[in-house]
Parts: sequence; structure tokens; C-alpha cells
Amino acid sequence: MPKGASARRYAQAAFELALEKDEFETWSDDLGYLAGAMESQEFSEILDAPQVTVSQKSGLIDETVGGSINPLTRNLMTLLASRNSVHLLPAIAEAYQEMLDAHRGIERAEVISAVPLTDEQQSSVGNMLKGIVGKEIVLTVRIDPQILGGIVARVGDRVIDGSTRTKLEGLRRELVQQA
Repeated sequence: MPKGASARRYAQAAFELALEKDEFETWSDDLGYLAGAMESQEFSEILDAPQVTVSQKSGLIDETVGGSINPLTRNLMTLLASRNSVHLLPAIAEAYQEMLDAHRGIERAEVISAVPLTDEQQSSVGNMLKGIVGKEIVLTVRIDPQILGGIVARVGDRVIDGSTRTKLEGLRRELVQQA
């Protein structure tokens, strides 16, 4: 089974539990916390190691994160550890967040600009993208000087490229075709 499909299934189960008890933020925080814990390669490798018993893994989980997370989230981590699949936690957290955003009518967008955008510019870009997709927008802004100027916005599977670099490349192609 592909990792993405498996992670989505776990995320769907977590989302349904959160929906049942209206604990969206608790699950979101806990999954984010656990995904961060997986950045410790040693911790992740121990929990994914088939030679470590489930009771040893469960004890390690209790010692390290047990008191910091909801018991149901802890059970999910123990289940993943028993299946040597804790490495899926970052993907589960990401898929859960996507489901939560869809439930709330929120779309995430990445905006790439050549220079830092002011708060006013970010607000303007967010409003423009909201008008295009018809949903609330949460922006992530990244700087990439190689686009020279303008912005590139990615919302879901849409790309809006208003970069100077792309415009110059288009102009170059046009001139080459006319020659």
C-alpha cells in the first residue's frame, strides 16, 4: 500500500474522531506535535524497528509524549508503532490539516516573490486569490530572487505565474518565432 494512501486513511479516521467530538484543534495540535517528534531520527527509528517489542514501544511513547497528547492520539501512535509505521505521522498530520481546511472552507496558497511582500501586499494577493477560488485563503510567502519580479501563486493544483522571468521568456520565444 502506498504511503500517501495509508497516511490519508489514518488522517481520515482521525478527522472523523475529531468531527464526532468537535476536537479539531486538539487533533491538529497533537498530530503536529507528533510529526515534530518524528524529526528525531533516533526516536523514529526505534518506533519503526521490528526487533523492538510493542510493549517496549508503548512504554517509550508513554515516557516521551504520553502526557502531552490526547489518549486517542497516543493510541494512534501506538498503533502505528506496532505496525512499524510511525514514519507516516508527518504525512498523516499534513493530510489531516488538508481535511480540516476543506471542512472549514479554507484553501492554502503559496506565493513566491522576488522580494519580501508588505502586509498590505500580502492582504491584496490573498483577496485576489480568494476571488479566484471562492474560499478563504491562508498564505505562505516565500522569497525566490530568480523570478526577478512579480509573483507566482500556487493554490491547490492552480498556478498563477505573474513573474517577470516568465514574461521575459515568453517575449524571447515570441521574438525567436518571428525571426
